[in-house]
Amino acid sequence: MKKILLFISIIALLASCTKPTTPEAPFSESQLEVTSGNLWHADIFSPELNETIKIDVWTPKGYTDSKKYPVIYMHDGQNLFDANSTWNHQAWEIDSVLGSLIAEKKVKPSIVVGIHSVDTTRIGDLMPERVVEMTPPGEVRDFIDRMCRSQYRADEYLSFIVNTLKPMVDEKFSTLTDRKSTSIMGSSMGGLISIYGVTEHPDVFGAAVCMSTHWTGAIGDNADFPTAMKYYLMDKFPRNGDYLLYFDNGDCPYDSNYLPAYEMMNRLFDFLGYHEGDRLKTGVFQGHSHSEKSWSERVAIPLQFILK
Repeated sequence: MKKILLFISIIALLASCTKPTTPEAPFSESQLEVTSGNLWHADIFSPELNETIKIDVWTPKGYTDSKKYPVIYMHDGQNLFDANSTWNHQAWEIDSVLGSLIAEKKVKPSIVVGIHSVDTTRIGDLMPERVVEMTPPGEVRDFIDRMCRSQYRADEYLSFIVNTLKPMVDEKFSTLTDRKSTSIMGSSMGGLISIYGVTEHPDVFGAAVCMSTHWTGAIGDNADFPTAMKYYLMDKFPRNGDYLLYFDNGDCPYDSNYLPAYEMMNRLFDFLGYHEGDRLKTGVFQGHSHSEKSWSERVAIPLQFILK
């Protein structure tokens, strides 16, 4: 009898190990395809933005409630997982890249939260409004106003992540909730809002990954917006802190417009106490364009940096 009970217990244990832990409502299994782990979806109302935001949450293979996981909040969540569902048939393939890194024990098992952008307000949602306020009147400022339709919601967008989304993710999933276990990550405008997010909420985010960051704030190279960003960061970003910062760039057209500002930001953060190889990692990638394909090809580098 004891042997039978032991056998039943072992079978039950094995079953619990192979079946993924299912989060509670409003999250349900996503219809998107992933090559590793599991993907969950929810439509979450944001009182800060006064609209519903689509959210995808990826959990790694072997995810269990008995363990706590670091969390990465990523912008433009509609472009992260399944290339068959994106406008340009490209995706970051975060599930594949991060899943492989975890399997190879190169990074900690982690959760990714993908925040879908709203087509009609994306630029205004991701444009750091306090930096725009510091940008002098003129052609660049006028161009940014037109792009954003003079609707700046970056502070509200970050407030949604910090005050609505993160508490819900922490409640429904098994997360490490502290600052050092919480990262914010994106490309282009998503890079801008990521460094802005750490600056405005240094008690929430411990790392920022900013890839092909739209440092110019406008089309082409200009000095007005990058200079405003420089003085904003000099005034507000924590000096000599323990934050992890990753900045990179491609060298193909569009990305190449960012290079002067990218180099200025690297020098600025070195001045602020974030030195290359320690708390700061940077890189320029030859032949890389402003695209999900290029970001997917190199995203393993920042993931290993922030999840080491």
